[in-house]
Amino acid sequence: MIVRVPWRGVDRRGERLELRYAERRDAARYLEHMARIVRETPWMLQGPEDSVPDVAEEQDVLEELARRDNCVCVVAARPGPPPGRQPILGSVTLLGGRGRRTRHAAELAMGVQQDAWGAGIGSLLMEAALTWARESPILSRVSLQVFSDNVVAYNLYRSRGFVDEGVMERHAKWDGRYGDLIGMGLEVGP
Repeated sequence: MIVRVPWRGVDRRGERLELRYAERRDAARYLEHMARIVRETPWMLQGPEDSVPDVAEEQDVLEELARRDNCVCVVAARPGPPPGRQPILGSVTLLGGRGRRTRHAAELAMGVQQDAWGAGIGSLLMEAALTWARESPILSRVSLQVFSDNVVAYNLYRSRGFVDEGVMERHAKWDGRYGDLIGMGLEVGP
């Protein structure tokens, strides 16, 4: 399936949804979205106790992502008035390398809020990011890291062609337990 941004349609629950590029004006809502995801799931490297950028810093980050030709940030929200004020339900970011030797490679990071799990938002965000990457004249590779016990996300990535490239054992620790990360990669261009 090809999903191009901006995209409007319905999710698996039949609810209206839009995907659009993140903008400077989204900074506060994006930070709220990320804080919620970090609280709801253990499958993020960032924890609720970690520091986060303030709104002005996040505005700068979103502007930089929009300027760079090997990066993109897409957000999912319910459409409706007022435009650009809806809470963000999910997001995906491709962060391309800065150096000449790594410009072709992007790291993918994605998150969907728990009350939106099962609605297909993660699949739509993944398709939007991969469509963008495949159409990029710069990117030829996308990689990511997923916790080994995050079976739903792991299966989504495998279904889109990502292959395992290695395991970082005991890479994260929270609440007295360790988590392994699986590195995955996908070739998207020449």
